[in-house]
Amino acid sequence: MPTGYDLLEHSHEFRMHMLRRLAAGLIDAVIIFSPVIIIIYFFNLEPKELLAGVLSGFCWFIYSALIESKTSTSLGKKALGFIVVSTDGPMNISKGIVRNAPKMFWYVFLPLDFFIGLTLINDPRQRWVDSIANTIIIKK
Repeated sequence: MPTGYDLLEHSHEFRMHMLRRLAAGLIDAVIIFSPVIIIIYFFNLEPKELLAGVLSGFCWFIYSALIESKTSTSLGKKALGFIVVSTDGPMNISKGIVRNAPKMFWYVFLPLDFFIGLTLINDPRQRWVDSIANTIIIKK
């Protein structure tokens, strides 16, 4: 099976899948980051940038883990027609926690998770932690 990097180079369909996933992630990020940043600035909490990064990451993790384990989708994924499915049984909270752990420190681990996932010879639609949690994002 080719790696994700091979498919990015040769498959228009795979590139579009990854761009739609990026758009879904950006929708979810706006949903989470906006209220967190408003609260930080409203209460004039310091240091603003550090708090914004850490609190938004923690909130993004909680939001994604809970909503994906319950409904198999997030608002961003739902808007673009994606669902998260387990490859070995039902979707549950432990799978939601594992697959969303990189979102806690999104500024470092989420890009690493994505790029490492592209190197694996699994299903190229999986991020690295998706392969650990036995989950995959598919189009509904």
